[in-house]
Amino acid sequence: MAEQISAISTSTSVTGLAGLNAAQQAAVAHGDGPLLIIAGAGTGKTTVIAHRIAHLINSRRARPEQVLALTFTEKAAAEMERRVDLLVPYGFTDTWISTFHAFGDRVLREHALVLGLSPDFRLLTVPEQVIFFQEHLFELPLDYFRPLGSPLRPDTA
Repeated sequence: MAEQISAISTSTSVTGLAGLNAAQQAAVAHGDGPLLIIAGAGTGKTTVIAHRIAHLINSRRARPEQVLALTFTEKAAAEMERRVDLLVPYGFTDTWISTFHAFGDRVLREHALVLGLSPDFRLLTVPEQVIFFQEHLFELPLDYFRPLGSPLRPDTA
């Protein structure tokens, strides 16, 4: 009996389902096609996604370079990368785990010439964006959005 239990736990860790509840296991082992995970804070979304990535790579359903995982913060991206690295025994290369911003930057840099951009282009920081818009707002073609008159002044209607 003890041998059977250890065999079950070993096979569970190999498939990447160890320590997950039933709903999380179902998400990790989901078949083909898209999968939407909706859950509240602290419910294990990052854990499920990291296990899902590892499961796809370990079961050879996807190569590492075919995986794209996007998050909103650099902290979340770093944490997901760390978790996937621990779950995939041989490590991973070419897996794209990053923020939306970093992903967009990488795609633009890789295809800059095709898009007609200079390869040494630079994205503006938030303060630079504010200054840019302050300096160039009235040069933008926004006439359609300008009010025809002030609703507070009857003589402008």
